[in-house]
Amino acid sequence: MEFLGIGYQELLLVFVLLLVVVGPERLPAMAYQIGKAVRTMQKYARAVRDEFKDEFDFVEDQVKTVRGEIDVARVAVREQQRAFNSEMQAMNSSLKVDLPPLLPSAETADPAAAFEPSTNGATPAAAPPEPAPIPTTSGGKPPLVF
Repeated sequence: MEFLGIGYQELLLVFVLLLVVVGPERLPAMAYQIGKAVRTMQKYARAVRDEFKDEFDFVEDQVKTVRGEIDVARVAVREQQRAFNSEMQAMNSSLKVDLPPLLPSAETADPAAAFEPSTNGATPAAAPPEPAPIPTTSGGKPPLVF
């Protein structure tokens, strides 16, 4: 088994060198200081992790709140759209019932029948006006215009 890429043999060598360099009198105090430093670093790491967790939880709560508001607004807009569509359909059907047709129906094969008086009391359509005569010169040809 390896710890940070260091096997048992290398770890034993480091402890022996540490014992020789530091000495047996100061080794327990140094081990205590190293342990205290490791605990302090773990405490700082835990504090940073908890701070990030709190921030992420806050952001998630905000996202859930906004999504809920969007869903409520979406439902309200769809309901308004349904009400508007039903109102427009009602108005459209009432307009279709109240207005008579403006053009003769396509079933009429004779175009002159459109100008005949109808039985519902409506006035007949007026005949189209006659075109104006084209002025001619003495030779019977129309004048040239530049």
